[in-house]
Amino acid sequence: MSDVLAGALSLLLATNKTALLNTALVERLGVAVPVAATNDPIEVEFQALLQLDDRVGEEVERWLDALPDGAEVSAELKARIDARHEEVRKRYTTFIEKNPRHARAVIAYGSFLGDIGDEFAMVDQWEKARVMDPSNPAVWNNLAGHYAHRGPIEKAFPYFEKAIELKPTEAQYWHSLGTVTYLFRRDAEKYYGVDEQGVFKKAFEFYAKATALRPLDFKLASDVAQTWYGVKPAPATNEPARKAAELAVIESGLGAWTNALRLATLDEEREGVWLHLARWKIKAGRWAEVRTHLDAVTNLVHAVVKQRLERNWREKQGLPPETATEKPPADTAVEKPAKDSGDKPADRP
Repeated sequence: MSDVLAGALSLLLATNKTALLNTALVERLGVAVPVAATNDPIEVEFQALLQLDDRVGEEVERWLDALPDGAEVSAELKARIDARHEEVRKRYTTFIEKNPRHARAVIAYGSFLGDIGDEFAMVDQWEKARVMDPSNPAVWNNLAGHYAHRGPIEKAFPYFEKAIELKPTEAQYWHSLGTVTYLFRRDAEKYYGVDEQGVFKKAFEFYAKATALRPLDFKLASDVAQTWYGVKPAPATNEPARKAAELAVIESGLGAWTNALRLATLDEEREGVWLHLARWKIKAGRWAEVRTHLDAVTNLVHAVVKQRLERNWREKQGLPPETATEKPPADTAVEKPAKDSGDKPADRP
C-alpha cells in the first residue's frame, strides 16, 4: 500500500452519524443508535445507559488528556479507568440480560467494547445485533469496516453492499466501498469477477455515487483524488498507446485535484491541493505551471513537501540543485498561517 493511501482505511469504520441520542456519543462510538422519543421505561433506561457511557468516555478522555506529553498511564490511573469501564460494562450486561432482543443496546455495547480495546468482543456483539436486526445499515457498515481492517476481507464487500442496499443515500457507505475496492484490488477482482482495470472502474463508480450525494465535500473530493496516485495506466501493445494511457491517468489525476481545489475553503487546503497539482504537472512536464503552483505555497506546514517537489522539478529538467544563496532567509521562506484551522493538510503527494 502506498504512503499516500496509508491512512485510507481509517475511512472504513465511519458510519451514519444521524438519529443518535447525543452527538458526543456518536463521535466516540461511531455507530448509529436511533432513539425514539418515548416514555417507555425500557427506552428511558436505555437512554440513561447511553448517557452514562458517554459521560464515562468523556471523563476518561479528560484524564488521559491531562497527562504530560510522553507520560505513561500510572497503575493508579489505570485502575480508576478500569473501574469506570467496569461500571459501564455491568450496566450494559444487566440491561441486555433483562432485554435480550434489544438490538440497539447490543450495537451500543459492542461499540463500547471496541472503544475500550476489546475488539473481538465488539465484533461478537455486532454480529449478534446484525442477526437480531438485519435492517440496520449502520451495523452492516461497521462490521464491513472491521473486516476490511482485520479480515476476512471477502466479508467486507457484501457487508458494505448490504449497508448500501438498506440506505443507498448514505454517501459514506459508497465512499467506504470504493476505498476497500481500490485498496484490496486482488480481492475485488475475485469478488466482482473483473481484471484490475475493471476494479479501478468499479471503485470510481462507487466514488461517483458518494460524490453525487456530497458534491461539496472537500474531504471526499480530496480522498478520491488521492486514489489516482495508485491507478495504473491501461495495458498497451505499442509505445504511442502506452503514452496515451499514461496521459489519460495524468489528466484524470489533474481533473480530480482541480475539482478538489474548487471545493477548498481554507488557505491550507488550497495550498495542499496546489502541491498535488504540482506533482501531477511534473509528471506531465508542464514545468512553468509547476513553478507557479510551488510559488503560491507559503504555509509552513507544507514546507517539507514543497522542498521535495522543488528538488524533483529541478532534477526532471536537468537543472542544477538549488544553492544556499538562491534560497530566501529561513525566517522569510514561508509564512505562518494566520490561524490554526485544526485540519490536517492534504499535502502528501
